This record gives sequence, C-alpha cells and structure tokens, in this order.
Amino acid sequence: MHYKTFREKEFGIIILCFFLFLLSSIFLGLSPRYFLELPKMVKLFEFPDLTLIPKLISDTLTTVAIAYSSTFIAIIISFILGILSAKNLTPHIILYYIARTLVMIARTIPDIIWGLLLIAAVGLGAVQGVFAIAIHCTGMLGRFFAEAIEEIDPKPLEALEIVGASYSQKIVYGVIPQVLPAYINYILYMFDHNLRIAIILGMFGIGGLGFKFLINLRLFKYDKVFAILVAIFFLLFGVERISAYLRSKVMG
Repeated sequence: MHYKTFREKEFGIIILCFFLFLLSSIFLGLSPRYFLELPKMVKLFEFPDLTLIPKLISDTLTTVAIAYSSTFIAIIISFILGILSAKNLTPHIILYYIARTLVMIARTIPDIIWGLLLIAAVGLGAVQGVFAIAIHCTGMLGRFFAEAIEEIDPKPLEALEIVGASYSQKIVYGVIPQVLPAYINYILYMFDHNLRIAIILGMFGIGGLGFKFLINLRLFKYDKVFAILVAIFFLLFGVERISAYLRSKVMG
C-alpha cells in the first residue's frame, strides 16, 4: 500500500511537471519549429583562427583575476556573516537578523543585475565586475556557511564551553574543523560559477574574454569568435578538472 501510494505521488508530480511545461510553452509561444531552427547555428561556423589564442592570454588572466578576487572577498565577508546568521553560533538575535537580511539581499539579486547597477553608477571597468560578483557570491556562500554551521555536532562546542573556551576559541577548535570540508566544496563550486559570470559580465564592458567575444561577434569575425570559444572551453574545463581534483583530496 505504501509503495503504491508513493508511485501514485511520483506519477502525479511527473504529470504536474509536464502540465507546467505545457503552460509555459503556450505562454512563451514555444513550438516545435523553434527546435528545428537550432541547427541554423551551424551556418555561423568557421574554422577557429587559432593564431588568436596566444593573444588572448591577457584577457584570460583578466577573467580569472576577476573571478578569483571576487571569490576571495566573498569568502572573508561570508565567513563572518555565516557565523552571525547561524542560530547555534550567533552572539545576539539582533545580529542574527541583520546578517540574515544582508545575506538574503545579496543572494536574491543576481550577480548580473549587481554588475549592471555598478556599471550604471560608477562606469565600466574590471573593478565593477569584481564587486558585482563578490556581492552575490557573499550571499550564496553566507547561506551555505550558515547552514553548514547549524548542522554541526554540538558536543565539541559543549566540551569547549565546559573548559571555559572563549567565543573565538569555540569557532577555531569546535566549528572550523567540522565545516572546513563543506566550506572548501562550496568555495570551489562558487569559483567555477564566478568564472562563468565573469565571462558574461565581460560582454557588458568589464573586460576579459567576454568583451573580446562580443566585439568579434558584432564584427561578424566568426573565425575569431570560435577561437575565443575554444579558449573559454579549455579555461573552464581546466578549472573544473582542478576543482574536481582538489575536491577529491578534501572529501577523500
């Protein structure tokens, strides 16, 4: 009976998902003919101008530097906010709600929106990209960190409290050893995400590979466009492999 009920619920969820997709397609005017038009992108293909690759080193470094700097800033701020917004570790309820609100605001507004706002307010430049990505990344990591802290085993903290450990000592010896593997996993994930966002924001004027891609796309230089795509692919693939290696070392 329990198995049958579970199967009925599972089937109902699948039907609901298909129904929502149908409604979304009708609302957007999505029809099968649009899927048939996707292969038209093949007409744009030209053999990549691989001589451009060495000239993209500076732009690649710019993109990586934007992603790394924004992630580094976010780690520091989100670590503090994560502690303050964890119910089992916050020093005061007022600080808890303030930290939670800041994390929510930073997280709910997409990084691209932050980027457009900063560009409109301050102007174009890599620094605007760094802060735009850092703000959103702070919100994401802050939430991850807070949830990880709330799920720790309370016994080490209780033992430290019995021996008279200070608040900072409880964090260093009772919290960080338990959450560090999860922290590193979240950080690697966010750096990978931030690298992609740095490429996208580059199209809005912060520089890097995204900016070069957009310029050549507008000039219809598709051989250079596909060369930049090759560089982007190998950059993201390399970072993903390094992240997977580091993650296996930490989690293993």
